[in-house]
Amino acid sequence: MLGPLEKVTPRSVFEGREIVVATILSIVWVILLAGYGAGYFGLLGDIAEPRDAAFLEVIFFLIVLVLPLAFVWLGSALIRRSFQIQDEARRLEREVRDLRAGGSAQSQSGVSQPRIKDNRVETLQQRVTELTNHIKQMETTITSVRQMQAAMQAQTSTSAQTPEPAAVASTPEPSDQPMDWTDLLRALNFPRDEKDAEGFRALRLAKRDEGTGQLLRAAEDILNLLAQEGIYMDDLRPEIAPAYDWRMFAEGTRGSDVGTVGGILAPEAMKRIETRKESDQIFRDTSLHFLRRFDIMLKNFTEGASDAQIQLLADTRTGRAFMLLGRAAGMFG
Repeated sequence: MLGPLEKVTPRSVFEGREIVVATILSIVWVILLAGYGAGYFGLLGDIAEPRDAAFLEVIFFLIVLVLPLAFVWLGSALIRRSFQIQDEARRLEREVRDLRAGGSAQSQSGVSQPRIKDNRVETLQQRVTELTNHIKQMETTITSVRQMQAAMQAQTSTSAQTPEPAAVASTPEPSDQPMDWTDLLRALNFPRDEKDAEGFRALRLAKRDEGTGQLLRAAEDILNLLAQEGIYMDDLRPEIAPAYDWRMFAEGTRGSDVGTVGGILAPEAMKRIETRKESDQIFRDTSLHFLRRFDIMLKNFTEGASDAQIQLLADTRTGRAFMLLGRAAGMFG
């Protein structure tokens, strides 16, 4: 008569071939990623436009390279260990059946069974129970690893579909063109889509300035976090305050005197922001850092900008994020 493990657990075609399968998958993944990376960084001649490899882009590619390989080899090790535990469980079950059969035969013949035999049976039964529990834990771990991998792939796909912050990862190309107001405003608004060549050019120029580059990175971070809450700057319809009020704010005036500067009234978005701030320290810190960087930039910008340029600044995606988060922080009374 077969034991429970032998009845429900068939021999897998992958048993004994875990390392071979993991090696093949790893090689295929490395080749595919190497080909994509060569095209992405412009190493294939005319196939792709050459571009500088930014530090963050290199880190991203390293993560994309290492994490799937780690999951493959971790899964291979877990599956291999699972097969080993199943084999040991089958062997112990066979020993238990043999001992029980021997004990039954001795009882029928009138021969008393030694106590040591009973102890051995109990020990083997406990061992079988422990191995069965280990198998269940291994299966749970494998399921968790697969769920983590699926979640990471979904998050990567979601990030790739957000055009606003993704553009900031670009590295500025060397250029002799001076940074003017039009380029600065275009950079603070981020490229509209992947075909917005002027937007990407303005970003590269803006990132050459240390202060502006810090603001752009802070804006990228907070726009990503707001997008996670379903809040997008293009969906907001601000009422742009007069340039005079913006100049007063830049000079340090706060409260109701500059209440018109916070020209975005979005109760649903404000509620989501307040809820996220209460539960997420990273969101709070990122929001405060962005507000500080924008405030520093605004002081410098208003010194030489015209009234029309100040209002255009307020209507950029970065400006809208400032009005929304500033009102959430109580900066406008």
